[in-house]
Amino acid sequence: MKNLAASIAVAAVCAAGPTAPAFAQGKPGANSIWQIVQSSPDHNLLEIAIDAAELGGALENPEVRYTLFAPTDAAFQKVADELYAAGIGDGTFLGLAKFLIDNELLDDVLFYHLTEGRRYANSVVPRKGEKAIPTLLGTDFAAKVGNLLMDASAATTDAMVTIPNISASNGVVHVIDNVLVPLS
Repeated sequence: MKNLAASIAVAAVCAAGPTAPAFAQGKPGANSIWQIVQSSPDHNLLEIAIDAAELGGALENPEVRYTLFAPTDAAFQKVADELYAAGIGDGTFLGLAKFLIDNELLDDVLFYHLTEGRRYANSVVPRKGEKAIPTLLGTDFAAKVGNLLMDASAATTDAMVTIPNISASNGVVHVIDNVLVPLS
């Protein structure tokens, strides 16, 4: 897991460029959210999903600020395995993607990972208790102390923010270790 985190951190620093620290709160990075996802070696499946949903342009738009909770490739595989154990899909990313597209849920899942505005970890994760995080889907997920994010699904494991505050030119990216599922 340390190698995964180190790889993402290196990709984020490279994506931000030498003029803007990738993790500096309040300072926009050099690259858009979409460019950060595309340059990360650990977000290939997220890139494919964003591309399939035709959301790349929105995540590159310099006029609008977003916060993306970005599941890694391992996170997509983990949720595919968990949903397969619950009787959904075949346990592969392609099976998960087919299920989401066939049931018109791909956009819902992606919008569930996006919030409006530039939201750094200190405004997302509460110091105590639980906090509702509104999403572009129109429903909330919960953030709890310790960087824990709780989705609506009882069939999947909750997510942890593993790398917070990757600053983009148009928002913030938080790397998470599981896909947030808006289905109960």
